Amino acid sequence: MNTTRIMLTFSVVLSSCILYGQDHPSIHQEEWQYYHSHPEAIATMSEIVPDTRVLTKRTALMPNAVVYGFHPYWVNGLESNYQYDLLSHLAYFSADVDPVTGNFSSTHSYSTANVITQAKNAGVKVHLTIVCFSKHDSLWAKQSRQDNLVNNILAKVKERNIQGVNIDFESMKSASAVPFKKFILQLGDSLHKYQKELTLELFAVDWNTIFPTSFFIEVDHVVDSYFIMLYAYYYSGSTTAGPNSPLMNTTSTSYRHILRSIKSYTDIGCPPNKLIAGFPYYGIDWPVVSDARMAATTGSGSSRFYHISKNNYLDTVKASNKFFDATFSTPWYRYQDGAGWRQTWYDDSLSLARKYDSVKTKKIAGVGMWALGYDASEPELWNLLRNKFTEPSIVQDGQTSPDHFTLIRNYPNPFNPSTTIEFSVQHSGHTVVTIFDLLGREVTTLVDEILQAGVVHQILFTPANNSGGIYFAQLKYSDNIVVRKMLLLK
Repeated sequence: MNTTRIMLTFSVVLSSCILYGQDHPSIHQEEWQYYHSHPEAIATMSEIVPDTRVLTKRTALMPNAVVYGFHPYWVNGLESNYQYDLLSHLAYFSADVDPVTGNFSSTHSYSTANVITQAKNAGVKVHLTIVCFSKHDSLWAKQSRQDNLVNNILAKVKERNIQGVNIDFESMKSASAVPFKKFILQLGDSLHKYQKELTLELFAVDWNTIFPTSFFIEVDHVVDSYFIMLYAYYYSGSTTAGPNSPLMNTTSTSYRHILRSIKSYTDIGCPPNKLIAGFPYYGIDWPVVSDARMAATTGSGSSRFYHISKNNYLDTVKASNKFFDATFSTPWYRYQDGAGWRQTWYDDSLSLARKYDSVKTKKIAGVGMWALGYDASEPELWNLLRNKFTEPSIVQDGQTSPDHFTLIRNYPNPFNPSTTIEFSVQHSGHTVVTIFDLLGREVTTLVDEILQAGVVHQILFTPANNSGGIYFAQLKYSDNIVVRKMLLLK
C-alpha cells in the first residue's frame, strides 16, 4: 500500500472554547483519548512501511543539543524508521495513572516495546511518560495514593533500567498548583536517589498558573529538564483556521506565539539551559466558510500526521492554493471538499528550520517533537535534525580554523567506564579542557595550564556518575573553542 495515502486522522468535538480565552486539551491528551477509544485505529499503523526514498547517510555523530522525541504507543512498529543517532532522549508514551489508587491503569506494552531496546542499544536516554489528564483532586486527596504512584513509577523505571520519566499532567485546575508542586518534589527526590532523571511538561500558555515563579524556585533542584509544548495555539476546536505552532520575529503580543511562550517562562525563572522547545510533526485540517486565509471554521478540525499533511499537499492541491505564511512562518493550503472549503496548517522542514534557528539563539537546552513516527518514512525531518544539531566540531568567538588546534578524538567512543581524550595545539599557550553534560552544565575541568605545541596530549576522563549519557569535551585555546561529543554507555 502507498504509505502516503493512509489517512490516519481523527476529529475531537470540544466544548465551546474561544482561542486564548480558556484552557483546552493538548494534542497529547486529544490523541491519547482518541486511541483509547479507538484501539482499532492502531492496527492500521502496521500498514506504514519504509519506502524507497533515501535518508541522508547515517554517521557516528551525535546531537550537540538535546533532541527529545516522544514515541506514542500507537506507533509501535515504526521504530525501524528512526535515526537514533540524532536523538538524545526518547519518551515512551504512556503510563496512564489511575488517580483513585495511584496505580497504572495501563502502560501500553511498555514492558516489551522493541523501541525501548533499540533506543538503549543506540545510547539514547529513555524516559517513560506518566500521564494524568483528569481527576487530579482524587490523587491529591490522599498522601497514600501519591506514595503509591511514586513507588509504581520507580518500579517501572527499574523494570527496564531506563534513565527517567516525563510527567505529563494536564487539564489541572488552579487548585492543583500547590499539591502538584509537592508531588514533583517528592518524585524528584525519589528519582535522584537512584540517579534517574525527571522531565516536566509545560503548556504553551499556562492559563491556570500551575507554574508560577515560586514553582521554579522550589522544584528546580529536582527537575532535569522542562519540555514546553509549543503547539496547538490553533487547535481542533478553534473558531478560525490558523498556525499550529506560530513563529513571529517581533515582540508583538497581538498573538500568542512560540518565542512569546519561551520568554514568559524564562522571565519567571525557568532556566533556559533546561528548557526543551517541543514542535509538531502533525497538522490540523479544518472545514472553513471560504477560501480566505484563516477563515472561520464550520466544525471541529482533524489532526493529520506530517506525512499525510505533506502528501495531500503534494498530490492533490493546486499550486495556486499552496502558501507559506509570511506572518507566522508556516505553510498552509486550501482545497475544496464537495461544495465547501477546507484549510490545513502544518509544519514542514522549512518552517521547522526557522523555528530551530530562532530558539537556538535563546541558549536553551534543545528541541523535541510530538511525535516520532508521524513522518512515517519521509526523510526530510531527520535530515533537518542532522543539519541543525550535529557537527564534527564547533568553533566559536574567533576566526582561527579548527585545523590550527584540533581535538583529535576520544577512544573508546562510546565508552564505559573511561575514555582517553587526545588533542594537540599549534602554538604553546594557555589551554583549557572542560567536560560538560548534555544540558550544558560543567562536570569537571581536566586541563587548565600552559601546554606545549606540536605534541599529542592525552588525558583520561572517568565520569563520577555511571548512569550513561552524552558528554561534551570542550577544548579552549586562545579565543577559539572546539567540542567533541562523547557517549557513556550504561
